[in-house]
Amino acid sequence: MRLALVVSACALAAGCESMSQKVDASRQERCQQADWAMVGERDGVAGSAMYADRYANICGDLFNAGAYREGFSKGSARRPKPPV
Repeated sequence: MRLALVVSACALAAGCESMSQKVDASRQERCQQADWAMVGERDGVAGSAMYADRYANICGDLFNAGAYREGFSKGSARRPKPPV
């Protein structure tokens, strides 16, 4: 019985590691393919907070902070102003 539990635990751990590697690879791919100016513009139009620090943490050197900020400013300018 214990052997079955050990084998099951090992299989589960291997499956979790494999899934983690797939998630990391997917994240890496998305960071490489991102149009950071477009992401920033989308966040700016939506009125979202500037997520530059979050994207930098997730994507590291693949994050283009300048393009993101430029897009964010552009999007913020296009955002509808509330009625006065």
